[in-house]
Amino acid sequence: MFGFGKKSNEPAPAADVADAEHNAPRKSWRETMMPVFACGSGLFSDGYINNVIGSVNTILTTQYDTVYTKSPAYNSVASIAFAGIVVGQLLFGFLSDHWSRANSLTLSTVILIIFTALAAGSYWKGDPSGMFSMLTAWRFFVGVGIGGEYPAGSVGAAESTGELKAGTRHRWFILFTNTMINGGFVMGAFMPFVIASGTNNYEVMWRAALGVGVIFPLILLYLRIKLEDPDDFNKNSMRRHTPYLLVLKFYGFRLFCVSLIWFLYNIYILASSLPELSKSQGMCISGAHQSPEKAAKEAQNFRKKHLEEAAR
Repeated sequence: MFGFGKKSNEPAPAADVADAEHNAPRKSWRETMMPVFACGSGLFSDGYINNVIGSVNTILTTQYDTVYTKSPAYNSVASIAFAGIVVGQLLFGFLSDHWSRANSLTLSTVILIIFTALAAGSYWKGDPSGMFSMLTAWRFFVGVGIGGEYPAGSVGAAESTGELKAGTRHRWFILFTNTMINGGFVMGAFMPFVIASGTNNYEVMWRAALGVGVIFPLILLYLRIKLEDPDDFNKNSMRRHTPYLLVLKFYGFRLFCVSLIWFLYNIYILASSLPELSKSQGMCISGAHQSPEKAAKEAQNFRKKHLEEAAR
């Protein structure tokens, strides 16, 4: 599966690739579409796992009050995943170029499943402070798995669209990447409300909200295990010698522009998971399992408090 023990990492000669393309049977629409789906749609789980932590933070605040808000984990639980994302992007960016797109993607999915499950089950000898520290640690490794999706999954999806009909490639790429991650953001905000409406137990709420994030990558794991590297990667990969200076010379400005756009996008989207910006959402979650009278009273007090703060 992972291709260990291969005698050579060099791509196949161009002549051999051309002969293979000429003699290969034409793939069906389903066969050409499945790699794009398998590579790109994992961003749905990334969007969910990234965004749900804002609601989890407010539930933990409601459950543990100052025990949580005065602990270092109050800010770290939400933000530590960003550090993991950067590490994952750098690590899997190298692995996906020098090892394999498909294998790197499978590895990042396994990391995402394992550490999301560990985060949902965080525990430390019945001590809340220790449990907060464990949750923070697992969230960092969750970020590593999330970061692996971008260089391995998104790039693999883009390369896989090369087998689709010209004129439709961007449509399917956007559907299985950008649309998926934004759908995950919406689900990450919506799911805690559904869970809160069915239970009064805060412990169950935040653990279940995190645990749901395991389901999405599990569904894709089988497809990714069976996934093969895109044809464009096999033909054009530079596994042994990557001409970084040449790439920067010809594509440096475009790369900078795209990176800046994504940087600003992530600041806008991912900031919603920070605790300071998720308090109103937490009020709604708390009210989901309360009587209408009590929920209305808490909402009124919340509005009154913020009006007083704004008047100062």
